[in-house]
Amino acid sequence: MKKSILFVDDERPILASLRRAFAGSGFEISLAESGEEALSILAEKATDLVLTDVRMPGMNGYQLLKEIRARYPSVIRVVLSGYNDEDLVIRIQRESLAKRYILKPWKNQELIRTVEQIFCVEGALKHRNLLELVNRIEFLPSPGDICARLNKLAEQGAGIDEIAKTIETDQSLTAKVLQVANSSGYGIKTGSVRQAIDYPGLNNVMNILLSAEAFNNSGTAINPHLRKDIDVLWKHAVLTNKILAHLYRRIAGHPIPDMCSTAGLLHDIGKVVLISNYTDRYLKAASAIRNKKDMYYYYEKMEFIDITHQELGAYLLNWWELPQIMVESSLYHHDPLDENVTDKELMCLLYIADTCSWNFICEGANLALDPEVLDLLAVSKDDIDQIIKDIRFC
Repeated sequence: MKKSILFVDDERPILASLRRAFAGSGFEISLAESGEEALSILAEKATDLVLTDVRMPGMNGYQLLKEIRARYPSVIRVVLSGYNDEDLVIRIQRESLAKRYILKPWKNQELIRTVEQIFCVEGALKHRNLLELVNRIEFLPSPGDICARLNKLAEQGAGIDEIAKTIETDQSLTAKVLQVANSSGYGIKTGSVRQAIDYPGLNNVMNILLSAEAFNNSGTAINPHLRKDIDVLWKHAVLTNKILAHLYRRIAGHPIPDMCSTAGLLHDIGKVVLISNYTDRYLKAASAIRNKKDMYYYYEKMEFIDITHQELGAYLLNWWELPQIMVESSLYHHDPLDENVTDKELMCLLYIADTCSWNFICEGANLALDPEVLDLLAVSKDDIDQIIKDIRFC
């Protein structure tokens, strides 16, 4: 079946240009001159993607996108707007109301290619029944005091570097800041929080953090069991990222590139998505585990739906348009030698960091390292043990 696209803009010449651009593209096109008209069309006609202007009389793009997310969560939302709409667009991105922000004036072929790419990922998500889930995620749970610490730093006039380092102690906030920077039309791809802050600006980043604090104080994820497990996953993510940075410097011979500097922090974000969105199934599966001492199995291997945390994390990071290497870090951190991995050195180091982190957290786990991974890096287990020892006591 043809994919259906709804273009929304209060300027008729813009709508006419979009219709001409997509003539012969194979998509079914509908046009609306207002937010109200767009909602009427959505109520009557199945639509796959809405591409809307932001500044419109009556119902503006922000209000329209909120209504679409509430009423039609499987509809993909994209913004097409001008440079002077930055504040409103940042607000849209902060609340995850749109997958992509495209600037006017656009180039027809680039716009068509972007839509095709979006539908490609959407197809994979629909196949795994995940589109509605990733399309409605606004924030994920964070450790209890992270937002308070960041607010205190801001009140004290802390610099961007210190704020970035604090954000990088939490995978949920890191993912949100990177999502806004990578998908807000700035034309960048980065895995570095410090770089990401430069694009929306520190004030907008602090607004993101305020929204995150409101989310975490709203009663979401208050189950004590869930909160404890999220805190363990947070500890694992932070430790993995620390180990990865040390391994990279020692084995690769130089600091980890900014593009993948938070790979260790976000590699397991799929787990946070799973347990905070499928909480009942998660708690039921957890209660069925008889050997409560097997922490590694509990946190890393326990499955309770038909998708792995690696797949879900990769889909989410891809949907949020983070760099491909970050997507691969989620998808392949257990399979670093997979033929589809583009940077096997990084993925092997991440695999080692992930394993060593669990060995620290889960006493007695004694997880072994794959000899083929060590061979690819031209290191021995003794080499890794010494590096890890240096990290532990540095």
